[in-house]
Amino acid sequence: MTRCPGQDSQYWKPEDISFIKCPFCGGEIEFWKDEPVRPCGSCGREVRNPKLDAGCSKWCRHGEECAKPPSDLPPPEKS
Repeated sequence: MTRCPGQDSQYWKPEDISFIKCPFCGGEIEFWKDEPVRPCGSCGREVRNPKLDAGCSKWCRHGEECAKPPSDLPPPEKS
């Protein structure tokens, strides 16, 4: 499987990992910058990554499809 250029984890920095509070239960969720959605470890609900880095979606032919969030999730938490 080929990864998008710029999403190679060998070049990531500590700030490419973030922690947010689950909007459903308040549990902590760890996100890597390329993860659009993760399940909460406390309540199991799926939560969108508010810091998703999908800069490649501007030029990649699959960008629109790849960066599109699921429609059944709440909006991302504002930081």
